[in-house]
Amino acid sequence: MRLEGSLDAFSLPDIFSLLSMTKKTGGLHLRRSGAHGVVWLGDGLISGGASDLSRLALGRRLAGSGHVSDEQLREAVELVGSAQDIGLARALRDASAIDEGELHTLVCEHIVDTVFDLMRWTEGVFEFVIDEANVDDVGVTLEVEEVVTDARHRLDTWATIDEGVASLDTVLSLSLNPDIDPSLQRDEWALLALIDGRRTISDIVDLCGRGEYAVIVALNELVTKGLIRTEESEGVAALQHRQDLVGSLETEVAPATSILADVLADNSAVGEAEIETETASLPVPAESEAAAEADDDAGSDDNEQVAEISTLPRASSHDDVDGGLQSHDHPEPLAAAVSGGGVLTAVPAGAIERDPSVNKSLLLRLIAGVRGL
Repeated sequence: MRLEGSLDAFSLPDIFSLLSMTKKTGGLHLRRSGAHGVVWLGDGLISGGASDLSRLALGRRLAGSGHVSDEQLREAVELVGSAQDIGLARALRDASAIDEGELHTLVCEHIVDTVFDLMRWTEGVFEFVIDEANVDDVGVTLEVEEVVTDARHRLDTWATIDEGVASLDTVLSLSLNPDIDPSLQRDEWALLALIDGRRTISDIVDLCGRGEYAVIVALNELVTKGLIRTEESEGVAALQHRQDLVGSLETEVAPATSILADVLADNSAVGEAEIETETASLPVPAESEAAAEADDDAGSDDNEQVAEISTLPRASSHDDVDGGLQSHDHPEPLAAAVSGGGVLTAVPAGAIERDPSVNKSLLLRLIAGVRGL
């Protein structure tokens, strides 16, 4: 018996009924532009199928179910890759990589999803290949009438789904301000975690492996709850756009380290020359100079040394600085003292005794610091 024709002349449910009544075994192939699907039957019962033979829909469902370990999946994939007469579901079943009850549930869901997908075809041709084997036959079979009834019910539900969610090319985004307090089931949370404002619904279906109908119905429910949106008006991208608008009014500030580097670079040449000139005129007792050299050689601590400056001339640019070290109107000698915290203060020269152990290197650095101010 050769059974073939066009879906314009015969509906898919009618074809299934005929194959069921005659208890046929084989594969019913359906083709249209860019697509090829199949439904396998055994003695008139549906045992499996695929709405797109270019993809392993059942294998993706099993991989996304969380019931198969990575190692078991890898071994099964290697086995299927080297054999032509076994599918991924059978390889996992034979290796006892998945519980029989879980496998039965997942295969039943996959069969109904396949028939639902194919019943949405409005055009195409069909051909039944007698005795064609189903490489993923794991012993699960369903009545044709039961499957067709479930598929028709899904078609009714599909008609009520938001057009944006029903499109596989739609990119979903999370709502920043949902209308109600979120309350989610575990399956809904698993879907919500995959929404990042970039993935399409098709991407999410592939990642879950649950089938187009189950994923889209669940996403539509999340849209109804106001937790996700099919447009960017309230999503993360919209928030980023608003922040970018405000940011266009902001100006960049140069890093502090760069400013300090510029100042040091501008003053380095002048500072070195002034240090040599200033220190050349300072009277340093012989005993103090000897003590300073001894301190330098021993690596003594410079943190709390005090230096006295007798009559240090000041540049005109510093004459009127608040709290300056010396005024030309009152040329009283001043002493510059450095405390342990690194704070520079000015005190009368007479208030500090000369210390023969004054560190010469500290004195030179102190003069450079004062001139730099």
